[in-house]
Amino acid sequence: MNFAQITVSGNVGSAPEIRDVNGTKVANFSVAVNESYTNKSGEKVETTHWYRCEAWDGSNGKGLVSNVIEKYVGQGTTVFVQGMPLIEEYEKDGQKQRSFKIKLAGAGSTFRMGGKASSGSDATSAPAVPAGGDDIPF
Repeated sequence: MNFAQITVSGNVGSAPEIRDVNGTKVANFSVAVNESYTNKSGEKVETTHWYRCEAWDGSNGKGLVSNVIEKYVGQGTTVFVQGMPLIEEYEKDGQKQRSFKIKLAGAGSTFRMGGKASSGSDATSAPAVPAGGDDIPF
């Protein structure tokens, strides 16, 4: 069996972009993960790493995008995502480029929400929905 998964927890950078792909809702958003450390000189260094995410509704149309992301996720929302790391290749100005994103679809993906980053609490509440959104038959 082959397996690849990445886990990221941070704050959503801006409201998710929701689109329809052949009748299935897809949400694109970025998650900021802050890193803070002290270097050898004793200076505090703060860096933000951005992770692009792409979430897909389940085939029944009652999944992650429709029930959670579209209704509850906005700029500053703290999220925890686990998904498939994807590397996309494309050409820009005659040069081959690579882009990285996290795909949330199927049973191997997880999405959880915290609160708004600025509120200092985990007051935002939403139903827990598996990223695949499909009903489990047992």
